[in-house]
Amino acid sequence: MDAALLNAARYDSEMESGVVLDETVATDPRVVELVAEQEAEVMARYDETDPGPGASPDSPAVLVVADDRPVGCVLVSFTPDFAEIKRMYVAPAARGRGLSRLLLERAERIAAARGARVLRLETGLAQPEAMALYRRSGYSPIPCYGYWKDDPDVRCYEKELTA
Repeated sequence: MDAALLNAARYDSEMESGVVLDETVATDPRVVELVAEQEAEVMARYDETDPGPGASPDSPAVLVVADDRPVGCVLVSFTPDFAEIKRMYVAPAARGRGLSRLLLERAERIAAARGARVLRLETGLAQPEAMALYRRSGYSPIPCYGYWKDDPDVRCYEKELTA
């Protein structure tokens, strides 16, 4: 069994009962609904009215379904130089179960499988739980880039991926 399949089998066996990861695209109505929830929460945390740019409609997305309900998502956007995490979110009622870690790991695998060698993301000071997850998951702080690069509350991270 090759390493990717072995890793996928290990990954799937670690998931709690009743949790399924469904790979889809950004336009999946279940993803669209969760992205709207994520944007509303983040805009409220930052007292902001602009969610910033999202992923393209054809971006791959991962949906967490727990007990037959969509409760979380992550989208992966691609540029010529890197892949980027977009709109990672777990609904408040489903938090504390390790679902963000599962989403992040699957996003990393999707990015690597499509040839990305670097995965980046933007988060911010009002999301300390997200910054802690990224640090624990091997992401390093980098200078900010993109739409929010001049916002003093924004923090950017990246991780080198292996094939």
